[in-house]
Amino acid sequence: MANGFSHWPVVRDKPGFLHRVMTELAGDSRISLEGDLSRCRFPDDLVVSRDETGVLKRHTLVPRQDFVVLRLSADAVAPIFQQVLSAGLKHPIIHVQIERAGVMELGAYDNFHAECVVTGPGMSAELLDELKSKSVLRDFKMAAAGGG
Repeated sequence: MANGFSHWPVVRDKPGFLHRVMTELAGDSRISLEGDLSRCRFPDDLVVSRDETGVLKRHTLVPRQDFVVLRLSADAVAPIFQQVLSAGLKHPIIHVQIERAGVMELGAYDNFHAECVVTGPGMSAELLDELKSKSVLRDFKMAAAGGG
């Protein structure tokens, strides 16, 4: 595994992919969103921080973007996803990360750019195959051992 990541998916359906991954990883998890979050209204009980925490780091330093870390539980998926859709994944939300139990499980950077999405050990090849068969993913490849 490269840097703890297991796969490099090429995402076709950004909202479909994000929703499925959020649902899959909900539990002892947190999600960070970075970009223009001015349209987002997250319930206070879901907000963990508006600063970097643990493995969830900012990825755009200049210009400084809005940044939020949210608790990702099964009951939080719908309200978080609704706010993500209200802002949009095409331009406003630039980077999305999900960590579960301190392990990075999703890094989707630069608006889900084809070379900038990685999944962690909790995302199985079987799940990615399912998403590919449903045309949510164009394809995915395993991360090379020791590479980046």
